[in-house]
Amino acid sequence: MKFLTTFSRILVGLLFIFSGIIKSNDPKGTGIKLNEYFDVFASSFQVAQDTVTIEVKDNFDVNDKYSFTLAPGDSFINMQLNQAAPGKILFDDEVDSSFGSTVYVVKNGEEMFSYFYTLEDTIVLPKIQLKVTVSGASSKTIMDRTITINTDTKHEVQEQLNVFAYAKPESMWVGFFRGLKPYSLSFSIIMCILEVIFGFAILIGWQPKIMTWLILGMIVFFTFLTWYSAYYNKVTDCGCFGDFIKLKPWHSFIKDLVLLFFILIIFFRRHQIKPLFSSLFSINAVIVVTLASSVFAIYCNMFLPAWDFLPYKAGNNVREMMTAPKGARTVDSFVNVLVYQKGNQYDSLVFPKMPADTTWKYVTRLDRLIAPAWKSPIHEFDFTPRDEMDVNLKDTLLNSKGYHILVVSAHLEKSHSSSWAKIKELATKAKAMGVGVYAVTSSSLEEADMFASEQQLPFRFGSADETLLKTIVRSNPGIMLWHNGTIVDKWSCRSIPSADKIQQMMKK
Repeated sequence: MKFLTTFSRILVGLLFIFSGIIKSNDPKGTGIKLNEYFDVFASSFQVAQDTVTIEVKDNFDVNDKYSFTLAPGDSFINMQLNQAAPGKILFDDEVDSSFGSTVYVVKNGEEMFSYFYTLEDTIVLPKIQLKVTVSGASSKTIMDRTITINTDTKHEVQEQLNVFAYAKPESMWVGFFRGLKPYSLSFSIIMCILEVIFGFAILIGWQPKIMTWLILGMIVFFTFLTWYSAYYNKVTDCGCFGDFIKLKPWHSFIKDLVLLFFILIIFFRRHQIKPLFSSLFSINAVIVVTLASSVFAIYCNMFLPAWDFLPYKAGNNVREMMTAPKGARTVDSFVNVLVYQKGNQYDSLVFPKMPADTTWKYVTRLDRLIAPAWKSPIHEFDFTPRDEMDVNLKDTLLNSKGYHILVVSAHLEKSHSSSWAKIKELATKAKAMGVGVYAVTSSSLEEADMFASEQQLPFRFGSADETLLKTIVRSNPGIMLWHNGTIVDKWSCRSIPSADKIQQMMKK
């Protein structure tokens, strides 16, 4: 048992230290993963709301339906069924015309339905019915109105519908988990530092009674997260080792179960654990490790990861990484498995094989993957052009010759404000050197144009997915230098390079 306890301490201690350092290397990435968990937990407590259906139909075979799901904060809906004053309407050729009236259905000021009814020589007058129903747990019609269109009067039906009675209150846990999202980065840094401290402390035997409780609590929490991810298939990568080692959910859960086994050995043997060093040396060593791990995590958060494990790291040729190797499978390969039943027995055969006994009845078909297609480590690398005349940024970065600077800002309103003056200076000088300068953001283009004008930036922003931008550079804003599809280097908002440095890199 002494040997097993020592082995468990070494294994658990080193694994905790390794896991903490890897996650500290990219605290923003760990924060993004925590955000995923918070979203998943919040959605798990969300209450299924009823659906409101608005139906408009007449006695001339018009039947339109519009549906929307209630939200907890919904109170009233203003519904209007209006007939415009009768008059003539010109057709597309602006010659032919017809006399009639247009009927509108409006919800909260938004036009949902409009139709022109001809009233010339009408034998059967049009009748329009507006029906609003709530379907779900409390199915009920809350509005049912009909108007008959004629040439004499303008009809109007306007009613305020109270839908608050049908909107279910949200669970307090939804607000709780969503309220944690703004602090996910802080939680990430603290968690990474604690992992290193706990691992080091158990390794040297410092405060074993307290540390074993803390480590046990942490692994129980992690085991629950990985089980939840695996069982419900909510988060496809637990982020246990950042982007360095990606584990599938069930693999992560099994890993945590094995780790829990060794931690339980340490826990039940905690009274027999002897410190390796004196109390004074041990506490000083823990202080040093705490400071070192804190400085490392904060540095990587302020700048960029010390080791970039993402596919968009400096030196990678993105074009080559997106190109399938010669002979690689480009599509998934499946076989059709046919399931048959006879009595209480089931059998499955790979198509085109058929059962010889005709008493077997066909039940269903299953498509079984036998050979997955090659998948690029680069996913959804694309940018949305502003208009038809806008530059194809993806093609420019991957296929154009020469050097290009890409300015990345996932959210302009949350960007590091003091860095834009340096970016402006760099972009101005780089353009003078003949280097293309481009910028992308996930903020709206209206906000981006206003921001570029306020900062007097010598470029316009294009649009891109937020997840892509946070993946290609862990800084807001960040700078990337591209050359012939290769990422030459990238910098955080706190280390914007000078134009002279860019010029030196271009000469190499």
